[in-house]
Amino acid sequence: MMKKWLLFFGYVIAVIAIILYKDPILGWLHDDTADHFMLPFGAAVLIALIPVVPYGVIAGIIGGKYGPFLGGMINVLSSTVAAALLFLLVRVVFQEQGIRFLAKFKRIDQFTTLMERNAFFAVLLARLIPFVPAAFVNVYTAISRMRFSPFVAATLLGKIPMMFVFALIGDQLLSDLGNVLWISLIYMGFLLLVFLVYRWLRKRKISNAG
Repeated sequence: MMKKWLLFFGYVIAVIAIILYKDPILGWLHDDTADHFMLPFGAAVLIALIPVVPYGVIAGIIGGKYGPFLGGMINVLSSTVAAALLFLLVRVVFQEQGIRFLAKFKRIDQFTTLMERNAFFAVLLARLIPFVPAAFVNVYTAISRMRFSPFVAATLLGKIPMMFVFALIGDQLLSDLGNVLWISLIYMGFLLLVFLVYRWLRKRKISNAG
């Protein structure tokens, strides 16, 4: 719970900082000499691998720089590449460290139930819900028997909504805060729908087991 609140306050502080430093940020966003996206793509992959700041902040900045479509694509691809790299690192080199890392999580049984039912859907659902730690999903699946290609496919599809929302918010944050509010409300409605689907599947699993 404490980590979730820290993450929330991290986003709040980042938004306040962006608003306070609006002019220099706008200057960078409109700098035509910095249009090559490989540098921010590589930086986004590294930040996703080693999360120094909330990744959503980086995704929003990329959206502000490159627009909601190209920015969203960069966000999805960079975060997916980072997840794939971590998956391979844990599976090939750091299995023991991964097992110790998973021991920190209390509700691992719930994800295990979903994985046993349908591994692809479990990863997809976990990616759609922003409160499920990405590192947990990456490490758990790497230690499991899930194949690499379904993991990458589920990760890629599951990251599309959230990463495009971050890009869209970043694109609108410095121009129209009203749009940011509407985007956030629509996304919250989407998350509620995903959560209801998860609850329904969980109840169905319990009833079938009984």
